[in-house]
Parts: sequence; structure tokens; C-alpha cells
Amino acid sequence: MQVYMPRNKDLYDLPAIAADYARQSCLQPPEETILRVMLPSLPKARMLDLGVGGGRTTVHFADKVREYVGADYSESMILECRNRFAGGPPHISFTVCDARSMDQFEAGSFDFILFSHNGIDSVSHEDRLQILREIQRVGKPGGSFCFSTHNLNWCANIFDLRRIITLNPRLAGRMVKRLVLRFIYNSGVRAAQVRNAPFVVLNDGAHHGKLQHHFIKPLEQIAQLSEAFTDIRVFSLATGAEIEDQSKLRTVEDPWLYYLCKLKERR
Repeated sequence: MQVYMPRNKDLYDLPAIAADYARQSCLQPPEETILRVMLPSLPKARMLDLGVGGGRTTVHFADKVREYVGADYSESMILECRNRFAGGPPHISFTVCDARSMDQFEAGSFDFILFSHNGIDSVSHEDRLQILREIQRVGKPGGSFCFSTHNLNWCANIFDLRRIITLNPRLAGRMVKRLVLRFIYNSGVRAAQVRNAPFVVLNDGAHHGKLQHHFIKPLEQIAQLSEAFTDIRVFSLATGAEIEDQSKLRTVEDPWLYYLCKLKERR
């Protein structure tokens, strides 16, 4: 299912939503792990933090790199970042930027590119591929790219009725939420489609069901990356640990996963 998702940007442009994001500062477990992995190379790195939102990741990465550029396609988000980090050191800057067309950046500009908290999932499948091409262009060969994306395996939890229905009263609230996701927010999506497709666009209930997001199977994501990226590593949302056993990626059900890889040398 391939769709254009303009409503996502409309919501992120709302000042109230941007202000809410600007109050966030905690890293997710895989982000903490990846920060430790990347730490030795960060002092010399020029970093692009795509989908920076309200500056949640800025708090943790900006003071560790040679130069930091936070970018977002929401003007409201960038305004919040500029206000939040006003008076900060000169190596930190923020710019409005659509990751699908980063014309303001020259080829090979960045040593490390981060696209956290599933920002890459807010556009259609075709636009995601365009984003990956742009990242390959503006990133330095041999540089690092990290991003998170929704895990299609997780959708088994809302499209398999046997896994939704429960008589346990302590799980009643979770059951109701999953029934809403399945039969209200995604009423037009068939279970077979989710089960068999390599990727789908679904409403995951975020912001009261106002957003759609791209979900992809982990092995499909790795295959998609393999043409332009190498040394692909996958990290669990639940534990922050690297999932080194590739067979586990067929069944892992974290709602989303983090990927860390390197840009291949250009031919």
C-alpha cells in the first residue's frame, strides 16, 4: 500500500505539537547504545540530525561533535529548537529541510547522519527511497548513518485476533487499544496484506490516530539498505542491545528497531 501522507507534516507544523516535542530530552535504549558505539568518532564528526523535532537528541549529541546541524521539515519544530538552544555554542545550528531534497547541503558533507524516532516513516515508500538516496549523497563515503523505522512484525499484535482477545482483566485496556487500531484506524487493511507484504502504511494510533506511518520487515529493510550501505547493525527498542542473530529478525516484535550502517564508497 503506497500513499502520500501530507497530514503528517500538517500535524508536526502545529505549534502546540512542536512545543510538546521541545519538552522531550530522554534517549531511547538503542539510542543510548548507539551513542556509546559512535562516541570515539564523534569529536571529529560533522553531524546531521534529521527530523530533529524539538531537540531531544540535540541535548545528547551536539556537544560531542565538531559541528552539529539539526534539520526538520517542520518550521515550528526548528523554531522551538532555536529558542531552546539560543545562546548555545557556534558549532550548533538548525535549518528547515525536507530530507527528500537536501539541496542546501553539498555532496559528502556529513560524517554522521541520524534520523531518529521513525522520522523516515512519515512519508510514502517512494519518498523513503528518495531520502535514502539523498542521505547517500550528502553523507561522506565511509561515514555512518543511523535511523529507526517501524517494524512490520509488530503488527501481528493487532492483526491476529487470537493475539488480541483475552479474558485476563488486567490486559483489558491493551485489548481495547488493539481492537481500535485494528477495526477503526485500519479498517481497510486486510490481515493477509500485513502478513505477506514486505512493507505497508498503517495508522498506529499516534497522536489520537491522526498519523500514518510506514512499517517494514527487518530483513526487507536490510536488503533495501544493502545497495548503498554496509556494516548494517540492528538494535532492539526494548533492550537497546544489538540483534546479531539474523534469524531473530524474522520474528522480533519490537514496535520499531534502530539501524546503524556505513555509507559505501561511491563508484
